[in-house]
Amino acid sequence: MYISHVTIENYRNLQSIDVDLQRETVVVGENNGGKSNFLRAITLPLVSDEIAYTSKNLSWQDINNTAKENYYDFLLKNKKNIIDNKLELETFKESVPTIVVELTLMPDKTELYDVKDFICSVDKDKTEYKIRYEFAPKIDELWDRVQSIMLHNAISESSIKQYQMNLLPTDLYSYTISVPEKNEKIPYDTLRRFKYTSLEAERDNFSLSTDKLGSKSLIHLLQMKLDDEAKLKVEQEYRHFFETIKTVSKMEEIINWQDNSEIKRAKDFFDKISVLPNMPSMTSILNSVQLGYDGQSLSTQGLGYRNLLLMLVLINSLAEIEDLSLDVLTVEEPEAHLCISNIRLMKGFLNAFTEQNDFVQLIYSTHSPELIGKVDLSNVVVLHQGKAFSLSAELKEKSIKYLSKNPNVDIYNLLFTKKCILVEGLTEELLIKAYLRSKSELNEIEVISFHKGYIDIIDIWLHLNENSTNKLGVVRDYDNQDNAKKEHEKYNKYKNIIVATTTEYTLEPEIVKAGNNLEALKKKYGSRFGWENMTADEVQNDWRNSKSFIMLDICQDLINGDLPDFVMPPHIQKVLDFMIEGGKS
Repeated sequence: MYISHVTIENYRNLQSIDVDLQRETVVVGENNGGKSNFLRAITLPLVSDEIAYTSKNLSWQDINNTAKENYYDFLLKNKKNIIDNKLELETFKESVPTIVVELTLMPDKTELYDVKDFICSVDKDKTEYKIRYEFAPKIDELWDRVQSIMLHNAISESSIKQYQMNLLPTDLYSYTISVPEKNEKIPYDTLRRFKYTSLEAERDNFSLSTDKLGSKSLIHLLQMKLDDEAKLKVEQEYRHFFETIKTVSKMEEIINWQDNSEIKRAKDFFDKISVLPNMPSMTSILNSVQLGYDGQSLSTQGLGYRNLLLMLVLINSLAEIEDLSLDVLTVEEPEAHLCISNIRLMKGFLNAFTEQNDFVQLIYSTHSPELIGKVDLSNVVVLHQGKAFSLSAELKEKSIKYLSKNPNVDIYNLLFTKKCILVEGLTEELLIKAYLRSKSELNEIEVISFHKGYIDIIDIWLHLNENSTNKLGVVRDYDNQDNAKKEHEKYNKYKNIIVATTTEYTLEPEIVKAGNNLEALKKKYGSRFGWENMTADEVQNDWRNSKSFIMLDICQDLINGDLPDFVMPPHIQKVLDFMIEGGKS
């Protein structure tokens, strides 16, 4: 079983999220894009496993800022009707921001009994199972308070900030966990089989802290491994340990000092004094155990090993949990402080663990291409400025397969670079990168070789960047395909995208015919490549037959400043000008 879909409304910077999930989901995005908030929101309808507990009761700061601004604007626009008690309560209710997280569960056929209480809709083709978390106010009490504040205070656009927390007081809010559409609250005995375990990014000092998160996980694992017979063995060994302590310390001689007493009949009394074992609880005994590595305390290890061991022990402990239908494990940046070999070790472990444990769903955020590159890209969810989408929903299967197998596509560079140029092949990539290296002021531009067919990728990029200041340039060959040229160049209507196509079939004739490039190339390479007496067509035809070899020489000479008269082809120069100056010629 796993969560197949999540919708989130008005939680922190996530105003409206509607996205599919997989049993193993990778969440990517820029800093402050909403990844941590996304992971926390998913856990709100579930029961905590107490590793990193998130309170179900939220605060004023947890309500989405845009939703709050819309609410305050509504109050200002309807101030007179509120004071005069002429505003319908239902209209007021619609303006009040509430936080909602709704999880859709996908059980196997053998797990249908576990989710029978979560049925929210049934039809002949599909039955839906959902859990809904809602953080909402008591509308009647909120209305009374808002009306009183606006009646007795001069609320205006300039002064409303002084009253904003009182106009939206979270002490009137409470949370419910229910089945949507039925509005039936879910009892704890049912919900307790659906848990989450979270590892937040701030975990660097866990082995030094009083909580000892690493030891907690180890103790949890040990407790689940101890059956009744093992516990009897521990008790026997503890008594043996006690007898050894008693003998070595000669406790009986210290306690039983009746032989030196002059009190009558003292011997009968003192003979009954003894030292007994005070066996602590099993948890207390196991608390004396701590994590270590190579025979040394974990606190003496580096941050990388501490993080790696914490995650390995914690995740292994989840495999031993019984009587659970679903355990969602959320991890922020599992790569934190890990070297490349340990990142690969962690990734392999995560893959193996989720495959072997059907009731565990893994959702983690990352900035590491290593943790993205080895997973099917259909499992990737992209977060950007509070918006989210899954690549599986937005990309065709053919495009996903291409992205997955293309070693030159770093999804972070593709989707989040401020200035990105997509090109068809190695020739264009070498040329533009060499030009950029020779012009240091352009070094923030990323160039990615993407073969052919940009439309799906441009659409994905637009989802993230349509209203941003990021720029995308596309350099493509004409290839005698008028329809493809028109389909791609229609994206020039967007202010932050430029698509430029060669007028010739491919790039080489464009370079040769640009400016005085023909003379510059013949002067520099005529004797080496036999170009001294060739025409422009002959040079470009010869070049096309060995393009990588020749282009490499040209690029090296560009970087070294040995081709001062060389100019870029017009279509590439147009893209570069757009990247530098922002205008479209």
